[in-house]
Amino acid sequence: MEVHHHAHTARKKWTHYFWEFLMLFFAVFCGFLAEYQLEHKIEKDREKQYSKTLYEDLKADTAILISLIQETNFVIQKVDSFRLLVHTKAIDDIPSGTWYYYGRFGTRNIAAPLQNATLQQLVSSGGLRYFKKQNVVYGIAAYDQVTRDINNSSDPQLTTLNEAIKARNLIFDSWYMDEIMSLTASSSKVDSFKQTSYPLLSRKKEDFIQYASFCQVRSFNIKRLVERLTIALNNAEKLMLLLKKEYRLK
Repeated sequence: MEVHHHAHTARKKWTHYFWEFLMLFFAVFCGFLAEYQLEHKIEKDREKQYSKTLYEDLKADTAILISLIQETNFVIQKVDSFRLLVHTKAIDDIPSGTWYYYGRFGTRNIAAPLQNATLQQLVSSGGLRYFKKQNVVYGIAAYDQVTRDINNSSDPQLTTLNEAIKARNLIFDSWYMDEIMSLTASSSKVDSFKQTSYPLLSRKKEDFIQYASFCQVRSFNIKRLVERLTIALNNAEKLMLLLKKEYRLK
């Protein structure tokens, strides 16, 4: 009978298994590290891109806000002038064109078309997490809050505006207001308009007083709007300086 001898393989030392484990561990660790670095780079790139886009939006917003503040202050002055005239003058004491000129401002609707697409995307999609600098996050949150306040304040004002329009239409024929609607009309054109006699739909003092009462509410609301616009402008300018400094924007 033949006897078969089995070859015996040498047993591996424990150090062999240790090095295999160590090499596997380092391979997994390096893969994890590479993935972490890639994810970190993606987040940094997004943070930089968001900062650039937000900065450009803020540049557009500041131009809009400066223009709006100038417009609202101009409108407030004219609305208050109309109220003063109603309080101190008889209807026939001054040309009807003067009544038309000052009376038209009480129903001027002032809108704030701010460029908030990037801001809303950051807030609604959780994009704020990409900003690692807390001072930037606080600046974004402050600007977002004041712009929301501006947008939310427009709805109650529309109710007063609609009532003011009804009261205005008892007195003035809006056809003649079209001639002087531009805020940039020359002083000579304004003076000529104010001295012209246009037909009034009513000469009753009580109709003028009723419209002036709505103008008082409008004046108050517009002054509140100016306060919010000024805060928004200050917040926007501070945030722009912060973004420019932290992300070295040009």
